[in-house]
Amino acid sequence: MSGTPPHSILGVTQLFASAQGLHQSGDLRRAEHLYREVLRLDPSHVAALGMLGVIGCQTGNLQSGIDLLRQALARTPQDADLNNNLGMALMTRGDAQSAIPLFQQALSARPRFAEAHFNCGNALLAEGQQGAAEKQYRSALRLRADYLEAANNLGNLLFETGRADEAAQLLHRVTQLAPDAARGHFNHARALLAAGRHEAAVAACRRALALDEAQLGAWELLAQSLRRSGDLDGAAQVLARGVAIAPDAAQLWDQLGLLQFGQGRVAAAVTSFGTAARLATDQPAVTTHLGMALSAQGEREAARAAFERALTLAPAHGEALRHLAEMDLEDDQAQALRARIETALDAAGEATRERSALLFALGRLRDREGDYAGAFQAFAAANQLRRRQVPFNSDVQRAFIAAVVETFSEDFFRRAAGLANDSERPVFVLGMPRSGTTLVEQIIASHAEVRGAGELTFFPEQVPALVRRAGQSSTYPRGLGRRLEALAALAPRYLALLEALDPRARRVSDKMPYNFLYLGVIGALFPRARVIHCRRDPIATCHSIFTRDLAGHHPYSYDLESLAVAYRGYQRLMTHWHQHLAVPILDLDYETLLDDQEEQTRRLVEFLDLAWDPACLRFHESRRAVATASQWQVRRPLYAEARDHWRNYRASLAPLCAALGVAGDGG
Repeated sequence: MSGTPPHSILGVTQLFASAQGLHQSGDLRRAEHLYREVLRLDPSHVAALGMLGVIGCQTGNLQSGIDLLRQALARTPQDADLNNNLGMALMTRGDAQSAIPLFQQALSARPRFAEAHFNCGNALLAEGQQGAAEKQYRSALRLRADYLEAANNLGNLLFETGRADEAAQLLHRVTQLAPDAARGHFNHARALLAAGRHEAAVAACRRALALDEAQLGAWELLAQSLRRSGDLDGAAQVLARGVAIAPDAAQLWDQLGLLQFGQGRVAAAVTSFGTAARLATDQPAVTTHLGMALSAQGEREAARAAFERALTLAPAHGEALRHLAEMDLEDDQAQALRARIETALDAAGEATRERSALLFALGRLRDREGDYAGAFQAFAAANQLRRRQVPFNSDVQRAFIAAVVETFSEDFFRRAAGLANDSERPVFVLGMPRSGTTLVEQIIASHAEVRGAGELTFFPEQVPALVRRAGQSSTYPRGLGRRLEALAALAPRYLALLEALDPRARRVSDKMPYNFLYLGVIGALFPRARVIHCRRDPIATCHSIFTRDLAGHHPYSYDLESLAVAYRGYQRLMTHWHQHLAVPILDLDYETLLDDQEEQTRRLVEFLDLAWDPACLRFHESRRAVATASQWQVRRPLYAEARDHWRNYRASLAPLCAALGVAGDGG
């Protein structure tokens, strides 16, 4: 201010201080007036020029504000505040790349500038530099331990990069710093759920919704947390409450439909998906879900129409194209569909789930044409993509199977003797996927006294959740023996689920294949239940798994060696159950069923202690919902083509045959 008359310096200083006070209090109009008065008295007052630029940005005159900040910075290019403020203005404009060097210059001038560290972190994150952003956020927090925004952004970054435990710890600090901020509790809940702390996630979600029940994401997250903790009914109630509060929220209706579909309530799922599709006319995934549920009901043309509607929104939508490829098609339809899939593959990314779905669909159509080498190439490429996204550790799998065998010893069953429920209603149809479980359930569910519930997720969700509640690091099956009292509570809950599905049926079947992993629990709780163990040629089973895009979680299924490890584990467990369980187990071979349908069907009905019902031989006429990959096959009479279909892939399956110790000729 060398050019300012000495008698005016005090007045300029006072004016600037007054302008800053008004600015900080939010009176931008009067603050701007005083900043301009400062500049009238002292045109060289850089700070006033810079603050006018800040006010310009704050009042929507972004370009004018940036110009003023640039003018101020040209006079004092090392000024930390001016560099930081101009960087923030450029961030507002969406120019993070240009903002980064400004924040770095601010930090060069003032290394302990916490706000510049935070802003630099935001700019680096916007440019995809997650590691560099993390360092800046940590620097800001070292300088200011109570820096709420830095803790929040770092916590979310840790969550996005897969460090859920550390994210949960940091985001807990955010909720302590701002206990009334609903979004903070939501972010904390996300991290807790990812860390496997399901009950804590439920509590955090409830806190978020208590502060702001309009958070649609919090309703979804709460339902997901309840489901992961084993409370399916609670999850359904939460989503029902969510759609009551926000009836136009398509994502809540969609999530409700997915939950209902998983519970075997397919008709209810169709209604929920239909509502979601009407609300979200621009979301192909929602309409695809509707088609999936309609397929499960056997409504072929309605399902096809839903998939085609999804494809009008997104012509390369992999899931819709895959579902169409799984349907029965005429030759001309299959050829036209293949052309659409190949076009979609040309546009798809190289490492996406969308691409893998398209490859599974292409493999299915090549198989139909008899191009088995080309089909296997497509299936292998699809599985390779999935394997990258869902790793599988064979050693961990072997250790898990060994732990199940060790846990469910004779001593366990002696101690669990008091858990037994005398209900004969449950029927468990289990085995490896693609071993005939859907067909067997379709046969027995055609009986007048049997209700087929489909693949209930009760035991795969409830049992691990029960063990987790015993301690944060506990996993199934370790620690189960110390939870016998809690385990006993599962029986009435499971029976209530069956009752809700059909209160009149004498038998209700649950065809979750992976219940063979929980058969020790099932046998302890329901010794008078029936277990139908579906078996199929090992190579045929594994080939069918490998060439199908199965719904659900199947991390072992994406390469042949892992498949062999999982199959051997399944064989070991079934041998163990036969030796140690009192519950009746009927072994039913898929190939034998194909050879003599009536004899094996009578054997099934007799095992269930039911009178003969000839409708079981006409299972393909049943109108019950079927929500698995075999939904179209079980709607037609028995056919034998699938028995030896794997032989067309004999050369490609040689590594699998070797790993299983099975001759390549099917011996």
